[in-house]
Amino acid sequence: MKKIVFTTLSIIFLISSSAISASKQDNNKEYTMSIVPQVPSHIIQRDWKPFLNKLTQKTGFKFNLKFYKSIPDFEQGLLKGLPDFAYINPYHQVMALKEQGYKPLIRDNSKRLVGLLVVRKDNPIKSVKELNGKELAFPSPNALAASLYMRALLTESEKINFTAKYVKTHSNVYRNVLLKKTAAGGGVNKTLKKETKEFQDQLRILYKTPGIPPHPISAHPRVPDTVINKITAAILQLSEEKENSLLFKNIAIPNPIRANYELDYKPLELLGLEKYLEVK
Repeated sequence: MKKIVFTTLSIIFLISSSAISASKQDNNKEYTMSIVPQVPSHIIQRDWKPFLNKLTQKTGFKFNLKFYKSIPDFEQGLLKGLPDFAYINPYHQVMALKEQGYKPLIRDNSKRLVGLLVVRKDNPIKSVKELNGKELAFPSPNALAASLYMRALLTESEKINFTAKYVKTHSNVYRNVLLKKTAAGGGVNKTLKKETKEFQDQLRILYKTPGIPPHPISAHPRVPDTVINKITAAILQLSEEKENSLLFKNIAIPNPIRANYELDYKPLELLGLEKYLEVK
């Protein structure tokens, strides 16, 4: 009887030790986080580093920002499964789930993502039809609302022909338009608001896409569920603390909620945007 009790206690001790050891390993783990480069890297660093530092304090996990010089480079890394966590556009989520199994965790619930076609404020153009035959700036082929969805709508709904000029970031799009290098350019509501008021005042919105559930923070399936659950819960808890409101505003997730692929992003599969994709 004593032998049985001793053996049982030994097994329990070993299981408990293993669980504690695994928990410690998880807490010491470093994870990579990549942000779709809609804006220059120094802006990403400025906006995301304080948020990730706060998340580290809350969870014990360390996050290393991994930067990409362009959206196409980011896409290549994402579709190869390089980042553990990534902040991605909604159609990237469709692509990343299919290729690597990335799961959306958190998205904003305050505003939908809206693609904007902007012109200079002093440009006399009144209708998108007047852009027929013109050169238009876009951040990259697969930037969803700013380019992919926008180009599909301009081609199929508005029936206009245009030449696409890809300039890497949303910030570059706005500057191309302002400097009269292109007649118009595609961006989104959230990145335009990151520009100074003086800058915004020199641009005018000519055309908008329908709204889409915004960018999620997603996780690669190699990240343990225990880690994912802890991080998701921590983000939601941090968002309830008033002192963190600016952190969430800066990363364009002022009102985070849990993301649901079936409800939020699966409908994008029905838009038929595959023909406008460009994947290296």
